Amino acid sequence: MLPYLAGVWVDGEDALEVGRWRGDGVAADAADDLTVAAVRLPRISNATDIDALAQEPGVRVVVTVDPREVERADVVVLPGSRSTLSDLAWLRETGIADVIVRRAAAGRPVLGVCGGFQMLARTIDDDVEGDGGAPGLGLLPVDIRFHAEKVLGRPTGQWRGHAVDGYTIHHGRPTVDPGAEPFLDGAHTGSAWGTMWHGSLECDDFRRAWLWEVAREAGSPWQPRDSGRGFAALREQMIETTADAIETHIDADALLGLAR
Repeated sequence: MLPYLAGVWVDGEDALEVGRWRGDGVAADAADDLTVAAVRLPRISNATDIDALAQEPGVRVVVTVDPREVERADVVVLPGSRSTLSDLAWLRETGIADVIVRRAAAGRPVLGVCGGFQMLARTIDDDVEGDGGAPGLGLLPVDIRFHAEKVLGRPTGQWRGHAVDGYTIHHGRPTVDPGAEPFLDGAHTGSAWGTMWHGSLECDDFRRAWLWEVAREAGSPWQPRDSGRGFAALREQMIETTADAIETHIDADALLGLAR
């Protein structure tokens, strides 16, 4: 039997549970913490984008379906979705959509990633995953049209001088109005940010620079703290800790024999 392992989490996409790391040895709220509400969409996808935020010192993440928590947070994240139109309808039914629109109007930041970005757009035309089209939340000057051929890629680029990379896996393709500020194959207008790139928040310098910018938008005193370790190193340590525990506490040969 494996003992409890502090500092070990399982990527949300693999564990089929988002936010398992929440409260794992984390101290009580500090006055200068940055609070992030990630919306637990019913058809959430590629939820590992949230993990890097949760491991950032001084950033407290809650994964929620509660409109009150979405209202209270400094920053809101809409993650990816396997069905953009269905999850957008759910946002409206729960009242979370109204909260997000009010937040944006008040200059309080919201980030949409892939499907979440599509929800922030002006219009969504989807005859691939959904059934027709619907207006988006209208926070970004973007129109989305779904195509049968899925876009797969490993894009790289820069933001504010910081190197960024990620991956793309989506049917929806954005058309961004001329003059809108580009943001990782997406757009930034006012306090609304949208990107098609998954995995970009695992880039330490980019993540901290972006968090610092949205913290100032939110009126939060949070500043990046040099923990001396990046997200990739933390994930590698988690894997090594898990492997060492398995080697120490489990008869792996017997387990593999049973599997065969």
